[in-house]
Amino acid sequence: MSDEVMLAIADVCRRAAAGDLEARLPSVGETDAAIECRTALNDLLDVIDAFVREAGAASAAAAEGRFHRRFLTPGMRGRFRSAASQISDSIDEMFRSAERLAAATDARLALADELEHAVLRVSEQVATAATEMGASANGLADFARTAVTEAEHGMETVHSLRTAADQILTAVDLINQVAKQTRLLALNATIEAARAGEAGLGFSVVAGEVKTLADETSGSSGEIMGQVTKVQDAAAGAVHVLETVTESIREMSGLTNGIATAIEGSHDMDGLSQLAEVLRSEVSRFVETARQS
Repeated sequence: MSDEVMLAIADVCRRAAAGDLEARLPSVGETDAAIECRTALNDLLDVIDAFVREAGAASAAAAEGRFHRRFLTPGMRGRFRSAASQISDSIDEMFRSAERLAAATDARLALADELEHAVLRVSEQVATAATEMGASANGLADFARTAVTEAEHGMETVHSLRTAADQILTAVDLINQVAKQTRLLALNATIEAARAGEAGLGFSVVAGEVKTLADETSGSSGEIMGQVTKVQDAAAGAVHVLETVTESIREMSGLTNGIATAIEGSHDMDGLSQLAEVLRSEVSRFVETARQS
């Protein structure tokens, strides 16, 4: 071949290597060798052009999710056909992976929905329970405070009863002293009446009656002292019981106040309702992120 033909072939090859797959060798002569060379080179460029175009079209379709678009193999032979089959197999695997990914995405979204519904339901139940428990705890705390107040009033009443009993004992002791002095006076009067003889008989009868009255008064005073002693003992027992009950109620009041604080929260601690809202907010944010992933 002439240098001119060789330069033409080199120019077409350089253009094809640069990516210009539309470059073709023009007629370089009418000899059999020239025609064969031109036909062979242009056929090669046609096959390369078709392979590149089909590979690009099939890849672009797969990237858009149109996996039904296959690599068209008519005219492909040898390694071109093998490479085309590998590209089609890769597209099939991409299709299966896309299906698995879609199934995983659907499962993730379904799980996110279930989690959101479950958390919303739980947070609502917790908030409702917290409200009810808070009301109950506050009511119990109010009851405990009222019970402590009433128990303290009861202790004051019992202490007043013990004080009254002490005063009664003092009065009864005074009565006993008066009765004792009365018996002595009645005895002296009886002795003097006996000395007076007939003239003192009436006075002697009166003195006897006074002595009898003093004895009865002394006996009644003894019974009163016994009853008052029993009242004092009962009052002492009641004070002990009331003190124990009051202390227990105070402890219960402290516990219920702690429960109410835990439920309703304080300046440095969230309550159950706030925690339920935080839980719902955090899970909603997590679910939204999971849906967008």
